[in-house]
Amino acid sequence: MFNLAEILTILIGCLLALVFIDGVRRAIGIRKGKLKVDLIDTSSDSNLDFEEEWQGYEDHDYDEKIVENDIMDDHVDITPKINLNIIHLHDDNGSVFSEYSLSQALVFYNFKFEEKGFFTILDTDNSQCFSLLNGKTPGIFSDSISSNDIALVLDPKDLSNPVEAFELFVEVSQSLQESFQCNLLDEDRNLMTKQMIEHMKHQFHDCLLYTSPSPRDATLSRMPSSA
Repeated sequence: MFNLAEILTILIGCLLALVFIDGVRRAIGIRKGKLKVDLIDTSSDSNLDFEEEWQGYEDHDYDEKIVENDIMDDHVDITPKINLNIIHLHDDNGSVFSEYSLSQALVFYNFKFEEKGFFTILDTDNSQCFSLLNGKTPGIFSDSISSNDIALVLDPKDLSNPVEAFELFVEVSQSLQESFQCNLLDEDRNLMTKQMIEHMKHQFHDCLLYTSPSPRDATLSRMPSSA
């Protein structure tokens, strides 16, 4: 049999053991709860960070596009396009344009008839100014091919004397109009007026500003008037 002292010791030991077990159980419960909270908070932070990061990426991408557009706007090429200058002559009464009739009409100008079947108009230095073509398929003249439409084509590039070339371009077209009593048309085949010819001259001047050296400035005043 246990004496009183031994019984009290056993009871105290049991109580301490229960207290210890309860404390351990509570600690485990608190730790599990904390772990759950940590997992939820971590997931929330991760989602929030991703959304913020994605939003930041979109904003950054948008900013890059704005900067890129600004750069493009700052470097907009304002140089006029160098287009061909084209004048058509059209006769409603028949195929009056042929190698022979045009050669007769151009007798006072410096020209040559190319083997390929078109005319080349030359300046006083025998440099090429512009071409005169059959405005209808196949685009050439021969003994058996005539036309009711011709096209004068001036390419502003690589002209030795662009001012003289354009003067001659307009002069020859007006001379042929008078010789054949035909219609003078633009490249879209609209009737050309003096205002349209003047506008073509201004466009040609603009091309010269970007394609020719400064010495041409002294010759711009030689351009024919619209009269």
